[in-house]
Amino acid sequence: METIKFVNELKDLLWNIRTDGGNPTVYVTSNYELLKKLREFIFEKTKNEEPHVRRYSSFFEDVLSTNRFEMRIRYCIIKLREFGIPEIDYLDYISQALESFLDNDGHKPKPHRSTNIFFQNLLTKEIAKCFEIWYYPSEVQYYDLAIDHQLIYFDYILQRWKLSSLGEYLLKLPFFEVIVFLCAVEVILGRRGASNRYLNSQILEKLQKSKQLETIHYLHPDQIPVSLRLFGVVDTFSEEAIITDLGRRVLVRVSSKLEGLRDTILLLTESEVSGIHFTENADLINQIKERTSQSLNIIQDQKSSIDSAVKLFITGHYLDSLRLFYPNIEAVLNDALKKKGFRLDDFRGMRDKVQRLEQEKVLSLKLGTWAEIIASRNKIVHGNLFHEDAELVKPLFYFIGTFWTLLISEVDNYFSKA
Repeated sequence: METIKFVNELKDLLWNIRTDGGNPTVYVTSNYELLKKLREFIFEKTKNEEPHVRRYSSFFEDVLSTNRFEMRIRYCIIKLREFGIPEIDYLDYISQALESFLDNDGHKPKPHRSTNIFFQNLLTKEIAKCFEIWYYPSEVQYYDLAIDHQLIYFDYILQRWKLSSLGEYLLKLPFFEVIVFLCAVEVILGRRGASNRYLNSQILEKLQKSKQLETIHYLHPDQIPVSLRLFGVVDTFSEEAIITDLGRRVLVRVSSKLEGLRDTILLLTESEVSGIHFTENADLINQIKERTSQSLNIIQDQKSSIDSAVKLFITGHYLDSLRLFYPNIEAVLNDALKKKGFRLDDFRGMRDKVQRLEQEKVLSLKLGTWAEIIASRNKIVHGNLFHEDAELVKPLFYFIGTFWTLLISEVDNYFSKA
């Protein structure tokens, strides 16, 4: 049940970002001057005191760690923003919260110059919680996970969150495939053995050797990725950590589909780096049908083939639909080269054809780059990597369909002028 709740809440967050831009208060940039003054305040207050070691040892470890202390102050700033406190007052509020936390005696802070004393007292105590070892707001946790998995990014100009291509793709996946996809992102975009926070190829290999519900005796509890606990892959609430029934099926799927997932993830990320964003267009099917039927540069057989691809998608045959696009994409490139007077035998593959059409100004630089990326990941487009995995294929239709409409548009536009 917790895993279902996690997936639903993650999708709710992504949908909120997609429609309303998410919560901008969660995005906090580093304020090194504030961090410096707060550290000075802590050391000045505690230099002649001997606080209880058990309570404060983790706190002082956070203070001495640049990243962990900055993380704690980030929580404070998010809380202050929620109450509309101006930035100029951050130092006063956080200093009083630190004093309250370190004293731990119910001490009421000195009244702030422009706020009600009672309200300030409650807010200060609330901010003081940010320094407790257990404090990690669920909303911030979901945002951090989405950022770490490259599902979202912050638009500095518009001051709002946006979904990345990976985020758009994940939003269209069903429950089980969401967990599989997140695990694959961790393995593919992470570094082998670099961190125990998320799954990596080294830990995946070890877990694959375990049987269902078997105790994970070969991994120290601290080595079990936090994400696997969150996803319900590993149960750490029992006396010893075990792989759950869901976890076993997830790990098997990730391992068996890793090649296809790797190409899919790299297709989406490489395209986005080149300025091509994956989004769902509600009117895409009509655009595909309209562009294809009106084109003067593709033959009737191709038009019929694309029409069949659209019908297959509508009826839920996503893999078969995708398989029809790749030969038609290459056919359009071939016809364009022939019209320019080139011999197809002179080209080694799809990438060479794309580069030549780009040089001839038939394709724009942006679309040419996109076509090269698709050519390098043609196993996906050709539908050879996801046998019986229709749900993983379905979101790619929007990606390839968008490319198809732009390809036809640019080819038609070039030859109509010629």
